[in-house]
Amino acid sequence: MASLMELTRILATNLRVLRELRDRLGQLELADRVGVSRRTIARLENAEIADPGVEQVRGIAHALAVPFELIISRRLVCVTLPLPIDVRDRLDSDEGPELLARMVRAVDEAPRRKS
Repeated sequence: MASLMELTRILATNLRVLRELRDRLGQLELADRVGVSRRTIARLENAEIADPGVEQVRGIAHALAVPFELIISRRLVCVTLPLPIDVRDRLDSDEGPELLARMVRAVDEAPRRKS
């Protein structure tokens, strides 16, 4: 299990990445969606809040339409990936967070190829 410090850094990285992916969602708009101050979002992105609380992180995950577990368990990166329009639309829909979580679990459970 990752330390609290590592979780704080993962959350900080992921907030910046996810805001960028959400059409450059501003800190203020995200803060409004979550019900916190813009300063709180800025401090989270700078890893200045050691323990933001589970409910606050759940609110952020919901506002960014990603699974709670994903926002704190792995560092995310932006990639450009060609997808069929219907898949992209499903990922952008209300079912998107769960669909993304299932996709990540499927990759985790798939056997790794030896190089």
